[in-house]
Amino acid sequence: MTPERFRVLIEGVLAVWRVKRDLSFEAGNCRCAVAEGDQAVVTISFERQPFGGVWRVEEPGRRDRVHPSVGAALKSLREILCPDRSAGRVLFVSESAQ
Repeated sequence: MTPERFRVLIEGVLAVWRVKRDLSFEAGNCRCAVAEGDQAVVTISFERQPFGGVWRVEEPGRRDRVHPSVGAALKSLREILCPDRSAGRVLFVSESAQ
């Protein structure tokens, strides 16, 4: 996961969900803070660890949600940003897949 792909992913899911919030991406990292005005709502990040990738969803005043997969992380993000929206399935395909 590159910072550029991370940005495309986060901007894309928020557009699909029709979530209108302010996004602040951390330069050179896979980390995005989502805010409404000056109020922090949630932060989502991806980090590589020796044992694999880790997705972290941080909500102010709550314990971090840590996920080994992007699907689970997006589910947590959706539950925070648009809890009334029904869940769906997401299919990810590598750009290099033939």
